[in-house]
Amino acid sequence: MSLSSEAAACVRSFLRSREVIMRALEVAYPPFGALENVLVAVRAGELERRARTDSGYSYSVHGRGCLMVGPDGAEVDVDLLLDGSEAFDAWRLAAFARSVGMSPVPPGEDLVRACRDLVGRGTLAEPEPEWFRLSR
Repeated sequence: MSLSSEAAACVRSFLRSREVIMRALEVAYPPFGALENVLVAVRAGELERRARTDSGYSYSVHGRGCLMVGPDGAEVDVDLLLDGSEAFDAWRLAAFARSVGMSPVPPGEDLVRACRDLVGRGTLAEPEPEWFRLSR
């Protein structure tokens, strides 16, 4: 597999893991229907800043985002943009790749190119330079 196809596989895996982890966390913590609701609930004291489910899913709210981890150790870290959408960058994709044991971790430039390819296909949007989110 070429580095560029490894980068594309990494991005697709990140997006799948995000979906699985968010769904699992939503069962235990209903605000996980939308990250924006999670941050509001944490700031209001209605939800802990960090927690772990009995099934091994966990989250940790930080600044304007949230790190979510699956029972397999897959780390999905996203930030919240001003419009309420979740965004990620190549650094977060590389951290995800390391958390799932991807070796070698695709270079940042390849990850950005893979994301831009998905932007071209309508799957992702690039709301800020080198930041990506799911298309609405």
